[in-house]
Amino acid sequence: MSEDIEKLSRRRRIILALYGTTFLAFQGVFFRDLDAPFATWRPIHYAFAAGFIGWSATLIYILATGGLLFRGRTPEARAALNDELTVANRRVAYRMGYWMLMATIVVLYVLSQFTTVTLPEALRLLFAFGVAMPAVTFAGRERRQGA
Repeated sequence: MSEDIEKLSRRRRIILALYGTTFLAFQGVFFRDLDAPFATWRPIHYAFAAGFIGWSATLIYILATGGLLFRGRTPEARAALNDELTVANRRVAYRMGYWMLMATIVVLYVLSQFTTVTLPEALRLLFAFGVAMPAVTFAGRERRQGA
């Protein structure tokens, strides 16, 4: 049982780290394709928008609940994967997401003094960092603690 818990915990760490970093890496693609005026959107634009929304929602869900990986697991396994250390790591990850949002707001404000930053660009950046950074932080803390 203990080996299964360790394996599931490691899988959760890897998925959250990869999912969060690739989400940030693909923001350039999302920006490029979703900046077209809505009236000129083609079916591919709707696919990109649906992908962005779906990716965001699953990343939030995995971080908030422990993820799809644990559905159907025994109650003991779910309890072991959501112990006090995991809850504390989740709390720190959410706090890091908040501070990342605050830092991004400051950076966007400074950038807006020198260049044009549109509201959709700013909101997408804030959303991307607000979604991805807690997941990456959580995965990093879990890895560092050997959970």
